[in-house]
Amino acid sequence: MRFHFTEYNSSQRKQYINIGQLYEYYIQKKQEYLRNYQVSMYWKKAGGKRYLTKKHSASNRVISLGVESEKTHKIYENFMQHKKRIKEDLKELEAKLDKNYKLNKIEHLTRVPAALVNIYRKINELGLDEKMILIGTNALYAYEAYCGVFIDEEYLATEDIDLLNKKNSSVSVLFTEVVPKNKLTELLKLIDKSFVPDVQVPYRFRNKEGTILEILTPVEEQKFFKKQKDKDSFTDILELSMEGMQWLGNSRIFKSMVVADNGKCALVSTIHPLEFSVYKKWLSTVKNRNILKKNRDHEQSKLVTQLIQEYMVNIDIAKELKSMKDIF
Repeated sequence: MRFHFTEYNSSQRKQYINIGQLYEYYIQKKQEYLRNYQVSMYWKKAGGKRYLTKKHSASNRVISLGVESEKTHKIYENFMQHKKRIKEDLKELEAKLDKNYKLNKIEHLTRVPAALVNIYRKINELGLDEKMILIGTNALYAYEAYCGVFIDEEYLATEDIDLLNKKNSSVSVLFTEVVPKNKLTELLKLIDKSFVPDVQVPYRFRNKEGTILEILTPVEEQKFFKKQKDKDSFTDILELSMEGMQWLGNSRIFKSMVVADNGKCALVSTIHPLEFSVYKKWLSTVKNRNILKKNRDHEQSKLVTQLIQEYMVNIDIAKELKSMKDIF
């Protein structure tokens, strides 16, 4: 069985590269702003003296930087100047991105559901790319974009978004600064305030537009440590024990920029394409799995293998398969 891929034309390739470079630079600037300038700095009077004070916007944590002096005045002036400059830089970059979103539409690069891109834009900003990993059919969007091709729509259709919370990756320092409570639900509120937990499935969330988001967290192997607070994970995610979770959790991370149907873009983190293919092939052999899902798993395994063979020439399939351990 052979699959047909429609390759980007030269104009599409150029636009994809341009928007990718611009977006990555924007994320760098956005992270710099969140890390260093999402605070207010002011003079506070106490005991007849004025003190330079810094207040974090997210946590309301207040820090005194010292009594008024030439040194603290310089700190204040430098902070205000740099904050103003980076806000201007971000405004300029956002204007350039808006123009490129329109170009993405003109070039017909728009492809991915906007809900998925909105989620990953916030993940990118908060430095959670190594933590929140896209799994399931939506991973195909990342593979096709990396290869500069379009996969036939029939292989891409999916109703929900599945994210894996990698237990061996800690939440970023930036996330803990912006979301002091260190909770997944707080992250979802930043993405879309209408996200609420599903009453029947505790790891599933829905927003007002009907988007279904599932966050999967593998159960710790040593369960007697479970009561101990895990500082490297979100504090309010239900842990699950599911077939194949260990494979997904140990998979290498693969990153690729994707473009939403509204022209916006995001850098998506998913599992390595070869490990996706092996996983899907294994799923297609699971006895109690729905026959329709098994057939789809088999198709996706074949499809991604063909993508690797034709467009990901840096991946030596035979060599890497030999080095893989614990293949199902």
